[in-house]
Amino acid sequence: MKPKAFLLSFALVVTGLLLAPTPSASAHRYHTSLAEADYNRQEQSLQVSLRTFADDLETILSRRAGKRISLDRKKEAEPLLLAYLQDVFQLKGSAGESLKLSWIGMEAKVDSVWLYFETKLPDGTKGLQLSNRFLQDLFEDQLNVINIKEGNRKIALTFARGDSFKPIEFRAQY
Repeated sequence: MKPKAFLLSFALVVTGLLLAPTPSASAHRYHTSLAEADYNRQEQSLQVSLRTFADDLETILSRRAGKRISLDRKKEAEPLLLAYLQDVFQLKGSAGESLKLSWIGMEAKVDSVWLYFETKLPDGTKGLQLSNRFLQDLFEDQLNVINIKEGNRKIALTFARGDSFKPIEFRAQY
């Protein structure tokens, strides 16, 4: 290809890329959440921070409420968030009992949001099981990752659609 023809082709490709519509924050190509959970021995609770896309969260809450829900209206959104989390982020204790989540708060940014909640675990994490179906009722390809820490022990769990409860079993640290 001659240099002049190459430059013309290159210029056309770059111009096309610059003029092409850019996807909005709501048009992200992947559907995932990331959670960090830390067992606090003093408070005997598992404290969870969960990061997700704000638009996805507003979509699922609006669907469940039957009306438009905005995360900016915290008094309206927070009880709905806790009810949704209780349905999809489930913990079972060592006797198989369902554990109640308590709402702490949230931090909403332009396109992402952090949710903070906890559950009391007076007996620690032994025998604990988790099911994380967060937003899997909205997206078939939703993948949820959670990193769980107790002292210097850590475990990472990944949940795809169709996964059920998984035991939280810490491996020995070497």
